[in-house]
Amino acid sequence: MGFVHLFPQRGRRLISLTARTTGRRRLALGTILAIVIGSGATGTAYSADGSDNPPPVHGPGARAAAAAEPDTPNGPEVGPPFTKTNNVWQTDTTTPTLRNTVTAPSGHKTTATFEVHTTDSSGKPTATVVKLTDENQWGVLVSGEVTAGKPASVTVPAGKLKNGVTYAVRSSGYDATSNVYESDWSPYSTFKINVPPAEKPYVTFPAPQATSGIDSLAQTPIEFTRTDPGPVTGLRGDDNGRKCSAPDAEGRKVCIEISRDAPTPEDAAVAKGAMRQALRGADLVSWCAAKPDGKDYMNRGEACLKKVGYATLIFVDADDLPRFGTATFALSQQIKLYNKKSDTGTDRAEFDQQLTVVPTQIDDATEGVHLTWQPGDNCKDCTSSQVQWSSNDGLNTTPHWAVGEVGAQYAMTAKRQTIWNGTGKEQFDLGWSLLGSVDAGNAHAQTSLGTSGDVRVRELAPRCDDIAGGNIKTGCVFPYFKPTWTVDTNLYPAAGAYYWLLQEKLPSHPGSRKWDSLVTYLGPGNNADPDGGDWTNDDSRGIVCPTGTSGFKPNPATPDGSCDEYAPASTYQSGGMPKGPNQVASGKECAQLYTKPMTGGTWGLLAENRDGYTGPKWNEKCGRASVPTDQNTGAFRDLGIKFVPQMRLLDKDGFFISDPGFEHCKNADTVCAWKKVG
Repeated sequence: MGFVHLFPQRGRRLISLTARTTGRRRLALGTILAIVIGSGATGTAYSADGSDNPPPVHGPGARAAAAAEPDTPNGPEVGPPFTKTNNVWQTDTTTPTLRNTVTAPSGHKTTATFEVHTTDSSGKPTATVVKLTDENQWGVLVSGEVTAGKPASVTVPAGKLKNGVTYAVRSSGYDATSNVYESDWSPYSTFKINVPPAEKPYVTFPAPQATSGIDSLAQTPIEFTRTDPGPVTGLRGDDNGRKCSAPDAEGRKVCIEISRDAPTPEDAAVAKGAMRQALRGADLVSWCAAKPDGKDYMNRGEACLKKVGYATLIFVDADDLPRFGTATFALSQQIKLYNKKSDTGTDRAEFDQQLTVVPTQIDDATEGVHLTWQPGDNCKDCTSSQVQWSSNDGLNTTPHWAVGEVGAQYAMTAKRQTIWNGTGKEQFDLGWSLLGSVDAGNAHAQTSLGTSGDVRVRELAPRCDDIAGGNIKTGCVFPYFKPTWTVDTNLYPAAGAYYWLLQEKLPSHPGSRKWDSLVTYLGPGNNADPDGGDWTNDDSRGIVCPTGTSGFKPNPATPDGSCDEYAPASTYQSGGMPKGPNQVASGKECAQLYTKPMTGGTWGLLAENRDGYTGPKWNEKCGRASVPTDQNTGAFRDLGIKFVPQMRLLDKDGFFISDPGFEHCKNADTVCAWKKVG
């Protein structure tokens, strides 16, 4: 059943008679008569073409129908987003929804007819009616039936209204059961169409995935260069790596020479497979054996030194010539720091060290060789075990090799355990030396295998503490290694997209390993509050993402949106950090973005477009964005709970932030599309 209202021209009010149809709305065939409601007791009738006709209904019957007519007391609403500015409805589409509520004394179902006019320069309605449809000659839109008192609405078809133009709209009701029309229009409402420029997202991504294989705590070992590897032949001048003993009673000496490369191709051939086999049998660091030879590797709690090189014992006469004989050993060193009680079985922090040696050549003239490994440290509160040597089968515990005992089956490993008994925190240095002797003489030579590093770097200097927090009471780490917090971009793609973009676009690139730009942890004991005491992440967040009536308001396009700040509030790089490198007075100074669902199930990260904001300039010090609350809170939820204690982060410790689902994109100059990782 359909109903069509006819409306006045030249200021006169027309209420149409209607034709009932089944299944679709249409005008009655033939002439449609209308009652003219005027200022007097009687009205003048008009036909659909505007010519005068005698009224079809006149007298008490018409007045009785009018007494029960529906009513539309208020002007229509226009949206989305159905908001007003200076009493003018604002809509961001040229196909807005027009809606109004019709009341009917009968309680019957109602419809509403909507008529749109142009406006003059002052925003007042003109007599010009905008034709919204070709389905009737008056160009008006009629809603479907709704329960009386509920909003009736229509959507304007495309191509009827223009962007940037202000219009006026009014409506009139109809009782669909009693066939009674409202005898007047509602008040006008004015509305303006402001369609924002076509949105181009910086990044696209899907809704959160149901599962993920990303481990946010996993750390990838890095290759590094030691700053104090000890004396090495050819590194600092001729034979600088050779250290010799004093002559024995017969004037003979033993020298030890450390070289990075194998002295002979034969030594290299023996060492190549033998060292890897030996390490598999006694691997303190589980991943060390599989790493390529000739390089050094480490993570936050482990070091794999496969560039120690070769130690050659040289048995010589007093003048170094001729050589009586030589013995060569391939060397590999490992260090493992334990960061929690469950690793050590004790209440104290522990770290272990080991040296693996593989004999590659022993001359007959030596009659046999003996080695001694001497690890040392300057720890104030440590207790260390004696060095224990063992072959892979556990049958040999003496570091002595007879002539001809070469290869993996004669490899031996020396181990030392150290317990830290201190409180608070302590970082200390390590050093290693190697002593050697031959059975054919009575002299002993000694050389250094280096230290934990130059005092300005200290790459292999452990730090132990009992203050990192969580349920991991004591432990040790290498502060030189900067750990990475990996955002699970499968579970939290909106948050990850936002962090990645700011790492690429902000001048400081906070947390980006690509840009080698660390963020530093705001930990307990920072004493950074200008009023005294510690500054907290809540303090920083309160500046970048304030709450309350004048605080941050999430973009309505973001489902369950919340304010996500970056760099994180738990770092010194936060925009809210007093005297920090990125300090701002207000989060309004940060780059403003928001996330929202787009077409086809895709989401986008876009520039904020509210309150006159025209987008980031990318010279900002920080960012804040509307991100779904579950992704905002989830992306860094375990950083404080798990990452900080497991990595034993203390105040001002640096770390990186990885966003793996977006790091395949070379830069942010073009739209970056998410990829699933793990």
